[in-house]
Amino acid sequence: MNRHPTLLEIAVEVDPEAAEAVAELFSRYNPPVDWNAEGRTGEAGGGAVIEATGFDDFGRPIPGEHRVVVKTYVRPGPGGQAILRRIREGLAHLSAIWPVPEPTVRALQPEDWTTAWKRHFVPMRVGRRVLVVPAWEEVTPEPEDVLVRLEPGMAFGTGLHPSTRLCLAALEDYVCPGRPLLDVGTGSGILAIAGVKLGARPVVATDIDPLAVAAAQENARRNRIPEDPDVLCIQQASVPSGWTARFALIVANILAEVLVGLLDGVDDNVPLAEPLAPGGHLVLSGILDEGEQVSQVLEAAARQGLEWVERRQEEDWVALVVRRPVPS
Repeated sequence: MNRHPTLLEIAVEVDPEAAEAVAELFSRYNPPVDWNAEGRTGEAGGGAVIEATGFDDFGRPIPGEHRVVVKTYVRPGPGGQAILRRIREGLAHLSAIWPVPEPTVRALQPEDWTTAWKRHFVPMRVGRRVLVVPAWEEVTPEPEDVLVRLEPGMAFGTGLHPSTRLCLAALEDYVCPGRPLLDVGTGSGILAIAGVKLGARPVVATDIDPLAVAAAQENARRNRIPEDPDVLCIQQASVPSGWTARFALIVANILAEVLVGLLDGVDDNVPLAEPLAPGGHLVLSGILDEGEQVSQVLEAAARQGLEWVERRQEEDWVALVVRRPVPS
């Protein structure tokens, strides 16, 4: 007799730009947990996964072929139905920003779940050197490759989203080996890990979400990066206060309205640019090329005495690079 509990798979096919927003919603209403079946533990029963197909070796969508599906898994019963109801309501609200269809629901055995969601994850090349690789994949990198291993089941930045790819490419150009880097809103830790592997020291990564902090710490271990204050420090915070070193580079991949608040230091928070060294660069991403988002972020940066350096764009997403001038 099969004693393993059947799971319900909740899936939504979305535009790539909406994938991480849907995954964040799934993780909020169905956070990662452990379930115990026949004495086994350690298999997540919540969270979210993003399945993507139809991308080329550089992570660019192939016209007419790319497809992104976000999934989460719940136990059947009243608890699972309550989660499903909250997810449906959340997706209805999200559809006011992005067109999101109704989720599909199907039952499957845990053995199916533990392998099926991995099927569509493949190594993804971003920028010139960064190679994002699923944790279970074996690859032979090129000599100059910066290999970042991630567990894509943790839905806090997989390299799929254009804003994440823009940040990774910017890190290649702006990381100063041996100089400190701050990653605000680290999520999966993908940018912080890439920063360490590109030579930044130390790297400080912060996130206000404890689940994201745990995901970043686990991914750092996967990449054999010690959580050492001289190498990588991951903490639950926003902009860290009391940091004695000045950062040569700060990266924040969040949303435009959050970036404006961080730059202005609202709610008695440390302003985002305060720990930036003279001559240092700040990469601001997660900005949509619509309305006044770009101008609002640039104006907030200017209020902190930062000067514009460059604008990068992929699809409808923009990353801005600004700089703290060196005093004359």
